Amino acid sequence: MKKIISLALALAPVLAAAGPSLSPNLVQNGSFEANSLTAGQWTTYKSLSGWTVGANQIELRNNSAGSAFDGKNFAELDVYSNSSISQAIATIAGQWYELSFSFANRADSNKGAASNGIEWSFAGHNGVVGNSTVTKWDTFSTRFQGTGKIETLSFAARGVSDGYGTSLDKVALNAVPEPSSLALLAGGLLAMGLIKRRKNQG
Repeated sequence: MKKIISLALALAPVLAAAGPSLSPNLVQNGSFEANSLTAGQWTTYKSLSGWTVGANQIELRNNSAGSAFDGKNFAELDVYSNSSISQAIATIAGQWYELSFSFANRADSNKGAASNGIEWSFAGHNGVVGNSTVTKWDTFSTRFQGTGKIETLSFAARGVSDGYGTSLDKVALNAVPEPSSLALLAGGLLAMGLIKRRKNQG
């Protein structure tokens, strides 16, 4: 029996990793669907629902120069020149969060990887994605603890400022259980189930 329980606890992290996020998306208009565009249309915006738009605007497309990862619309931050978007989000100190977003590089730029790249930042964490020639959608995700402050989530184009850049879609920030707590809970539930099964068989 001890071996069975030990095995259940060992499997807990695997079960935890497969578990879904437990909160709604804290990002407003994360898939850029608040603005209505006809199929094949693209438009630039100085302001956008939920987001603060940089000085060089933002470009939204509906199945133009690519197709959306989620819904119909997706964004590009290199409009006629590099730009950015940002959004303020309140966090809870010690709470774990998962940030995720999808990105895809432009296939029609003659500068290749040099045109592409998006820098993301939130709560002291940052990185660059998309600085390659891969044109299919990919999804980036990372987890970290909240600071208890209102933090700014931002995305900025980091390739050559030439009107061709990496596309962005399905931005999400979800509160998630602390990894160790979720693992222990999953392991405990599994162990209890095995014990009950053993008793029923006895």
